[in-house]
Formats: sequence, structure tokens, C-alpha cells
Amino acid sequence: MKQILLLLVMLVSACSQQVDPAIPLVSGLYVFKHRYAEHPTLSSIQVKVRIDGSRIVVSNPVASDPFPAGVLAEGRLMWHARSRQWIIGNATSDRSVSEVGGCSDGPEVVDLAEKIYWTC
Repeated sequence: MKQILLLLVMLVSACSQQVDPAIPLVSGLYVFKHRYAEHPTLSSIQVKVRIDGSRIVVSNPVASDPFPAGVLAEGRLMWHARSRQWIIGNATSDRSVSEVGGCSDGPEVVDLAEKIYWTC
């Protein structure tokens, strides 16, 4: 009986662990397009993105309205399972917030496949 109980505990534990997809970009420097969540077809700036493992830094090389020059966002690339999107998180709890990106209070979204940095 103890063996069955132990097996059940191990199975539940294994099933509850979240498996994130692999980050689809290798460490390096990239150029991303910026897009506004409320106006996704509106042209905007290009930003520099540095990825180092799971760390990401988004910066604007030249001041351009409404963005200053310098770092716009930085944190950890995290998979947000509920929205099925990559986010720029700063705390483990960011993975489980109810809303991300757009004009929510949640972490910003980055589309790593299309190389887009989304803001409000």
C-alpha cells in the first residue's frame, strides 16, 4: 500500500511541474520591431534586443517619440502558459498572472518568432 501511495505522489508531482518550451532564439543581439497592442499595424521604431540565455534586454539606440534612448525593458524570458506567449518577467509569479501584454498591468510580451516587442 505504501508503494502505491508513493507512486501516486510521484505521478502527481511530475504532472504538476510546468515544462516550458525552449527559447527559440540563441544568445545574441537582434533587431526587433516595436508594435502597439492597441494599434498593431501602426509603424513604430526598431529596438535592439540582447538575449543571454533566459535574460533579455530591450533598448532603444536613439531617442524617438515616445521612447527615450536606452533600456526600455529587461528581465527574464518566461513562458506564460495561459496566453501561450513569451513575457519579460522579473518574478517567478509573473508566469501565472492572469493578464500579460497589451495595456494590462502584467508583464510585457515579446514575440520571439516574429521578433516583435509589444507595448501599450
